[in-house]
Amino acid sequence: MPTLEEVLDYLGIDYADETVKNNVTHALNAAIAAVKGAVGEDVLDFLPDNPKVKELVFLYTADLYDERNTSTLKANAVNRRILDSMEWQLKLELRRKKEELV
Repeated sequence: MPTLEEVLDYLGIDYADETVKNNVTHALNAAIAAVKGAVGEDVLDFLPDNPKVKELVFLYTADLYDERNTSTLKANAVNRRILDSMEWQLKLELRRKKEELV
């Protein structure tokens, strides 16, 4: 999972005071929950080092952080397609990983 420092770097934030860190942390926690909800609650257990999981968390976090002052979250069409595709890919990978254990 991305660390707070990695997310700050991803967002291009060079200096983060406590308010910025708190806002980014809230967005990061919500992004992790969103990925778990979209892909599977145990995605981090079965795919802990998957770069798509990390990137999906980055993308969700950026969207949540950037749109934190609006009433609705808006992902542009390209990002939405990427998010949808990554979610489905990860769902399939998670299912395969689980089936390997059976």
